[in-house]
Amino acid sequence: MTETPFAERTAPKADIAEILRLHKQWWESNIGWDIDRMVEVFPSPGHEYLMFNFNGHPYFDMTEKVALWKWYREIIAQTGGLRTEIMRLEVRADTAWLACEFTIEAEMLDGGEWTADSVDATIGRATEIYHRDDGTGAPRWRMWHTHITALPDPDETRPGFADSTNSRGLGRVPWNPLPKGI
Repeated sequence: MTETPFAERTAPKADIAEILRLHKQWWESNIGWDIDRMVEVFPSPGHEYLMFNFNGHPYFDMTEKVALWKWYREIIAQTGGLRTEIMRLEVRADTAWLACEFTIEAEMLDGGEWTADSVDATIGRATEIYHRDDGTGAPRWRMWHTHITALPDPDETRPGFADSTNSRGLGRVPWNPLPKGI
């Protein structure tokens, strides 16, 4: 017997569909640093938006996020090969959170190598927080916070267990998985 994914037990299908649409648009906008598509996912004007970026630094509003993307666009080519796997989505009234793991093809434009100062942004996980508020008070879902971190080496054994990201599979959870990501 297949269990119903948790999100489908906690929220209307329209809310789930909209959050998944925003999630997909967010990640697809990373390819080529499509600022216009990215901005549509977040609250406007976005003064209260908060991001914990892969680089380890916080970004406090959409003005800072756009500036970061313009900077990244100059040094990193995101060439495609995007894959996200949703691990969990919960929707409660006007707030939702989504956890995923991802891979994305990217390379340094100057031919340089990834270092501790330029985190390998090709494999990681993210938590996304959504509110049904577009930043002006209108009841439209937007992402208000995201926290992105690196995954360990895909073959590194998880402490206390005999598995790894590769042996489990990207986005694998022990309960019924949600529909595949993008």
